[in-house]
Amino acid sequence: MGGGQALLCNLRSHSPGKKRSLLCYSGGFFLLALLLCTTTSPLAQSDREREADRLADKLWRIVDITKQYVPQFQVYVTLEAPDGERLALTLQGESARTLIHDDVIALDHKPGVHGEIPEQELGPYFLPRLAKWGKPRWFSERISRWREIKSW
Repeated sequence: MGGGQALLCNLRSHSPGKKRSLLCYSGGFFLLALLLCTTTSPLAQSDREREADRLADKLWRIVDITKQYVPQFQVYVTLEAPDGERLALTLQGESARTLIHDDVIALDHKPGVHGEIPEQELGPYFLPRLAKWGKPRWFSERISRWREIKSW
């Protein structure tokens, strides 16, 4: 009578002498619990985590950059997406050291973004990297966005 084995359960009907058969699954509860556990994790993401995922899906062009070396190395950047959205972040680490003005980067999202973090403090949850064919891809997306707006 392990999980998922079919059992034939006999139930007596209200009239004497007649029997009904019902096919039962003893592992049905287990399967339902497994299904609920696997589908609730994406639904349980905080709004800030979904926002971080959305930001990581875009290409970003650096429109302003300021580097600070003391007390620890930090880069303050203003980023622009092809759709015109702007984002100000403070980035740290070795991957931020090589960034320059007009670079096109992608942001790799680190797990563990907490819901109460303001947008300006999301920088430590991203790893910047230069996007392959970044500038041509960014400008291509920007032009297609302009064409969409112009056609309205």
